[in-house]
Amino acid sequence: MAVKVAPARYQPAAQPGSRSTGRAERRFWLTMQTVMLIVGVLLVNLLLFFPPLGIALMWNLLIPIAPALVTISPGLWRNICPMATFHLLPNKMGISQNIRMPEWGAATLAVIGVTLLFIVVPMRRIGLNVDGPLTALMLLSAAFMAFAMGSVFEMRSGWCTSLCPIHPVERLYGTNPALTFKNARCNICEACSNPCPDSTPELTPTAGVPTKVQQFLGNFLIGSFPGFVWGWFQVPDYPPQQVGHAEIITAYVWPFGAAIISYILFKIGEHVLRYKPASRTRMHRIFAAAAISTYYWYRLPGPASLLPDWFPLVSHLVTTPFFFWFLVLRNPKVSWLKRPVMASNYWSSRFESTANKNLIRVSPGKA
Repeated sequence: MAVKVAPARYQPAAQPGSRSTGRAERRFWLTMQTVMLIVGVLLVNLLLFFPPLGIALMWNLLIPIAPALVTISPGLWRNICPMATFHLLPNKMGISQNIRMPEWGAATLAVIGVTLLFIVVPMRRIGLNVDGPLTALMLLSAAFMAFAMGSVFEMRSGWCTSLCPIHPVERLYGTNPALTFKNARCNICEACSNPCPDSTPELTPTAGVPTKVQQFLGNFLIGSFPGFVWGWFQVPDYPPQQVGHAEIITAYVWPFGAAIISYILFKIGEHVLRYKPASRTRMHRIFAAAAISTYYWYRLPGPASLLPDWFPLVSHLVTTPFFFWFLVLRNPKVSWLKRPVMASNYWSSRFESTANKNLIRVSPGKA
């Protein structure tokens, strides 16, 4: 007996007009994304043509604000990040190939992202902190890479959730956000990343990573980062023309040496608490709090020369207890962003034209 099934038009679970944000919210977030993109373009121009001002804005204002932002509300940053805007431009322009990121590809890019983090941060001491054009070249290279990845892979899977070297820090500091927002980047969730970092509560560097290499690097990031941050602040800035082998060795030995000591202490703690998973989780948060507290112990937004002599002491008494309370004592409740409505589990909107021409839709469980 032959059974004929009439082809049906593609119908995702979410209707085409459904969005995660309303019209007024979309205008607001689009305005914020445009403003941040303009700020990024202006910053690159300042770094190229007015290096002292560009360096002051980049390293003395914007970057010192970033750790606190991704700790308190990483979703806000994810909604307005200019690199994410560059990454999604090919999709908005309709030129992205929208290839689904394979699991092995996401794992490989994530490893590269963590590696880039540990390579680029010491590079600030041997040129980036004092050389405007070099910093501009770094930003342009990252923007080009984000655009290129967005031209190939679907949605945010190529850069924002995989290759971006800031993403591991987001996962480290953003485990317990205070604020969450609607996802201004995704109208319908196509599950481009699993787990989705924006929609997964209590996300950590080791959560949802499938390979042993990712597990090790995530574990190493948690345990080593307090020492890495402390060691980085023990190195002075070297102008590029004065950088030699000794300066390069110094720029990397201090942070990595301290990172190894920190990681050893972390592994000792994990061994002691190996039968107490809740205590181990709390210890992970303690190390994350130690890392960001160490950062703000040494660095605050704005020119240090303009701050009064008593300000650093007051800052130490405020920032360290605050971040330990924020990350360690509070109970995680929300994800970075609210997940938008899910698309069909069996169909994805990028296959719509193919589905309408060639495929047959059969409801699950139906013969």
